[in-house]
Amino acid sequence: MSSTVFLSKKLSQELLNLDIDEGVRIESNKNIKCKMYINKRTSGYFVLEIEDTNSTNIKEFRFYRDIKPIHRLIDKIFGKQYSITIY
Repeated sequence: MSSTVFLSKKLSQELLNLDIDEGVRIESNKNIKCKMYINKRTSGYFVLEIEDTNSTNIKEFRFYRDIKPIHRLIDKIFGKQYSITIY
């Protein structure tokens, strides 16, 4: 099993098991200075805060009900090289 598949499965498990007082931080392992924070609301929706500090300090918020589009967005922003921190 590749480390990318393991990381994706770990992320899926963590997202599904999030409590409302917990979160996940994703950071790029490359020179891209981007971070993503994921929390779960009491409604069951996931809140994503995307922070891009490459050229300007841009923050964006997105709401998702399902984890599949979250995985697609992570792959689009970070590629296959990122780290996950549970807080």
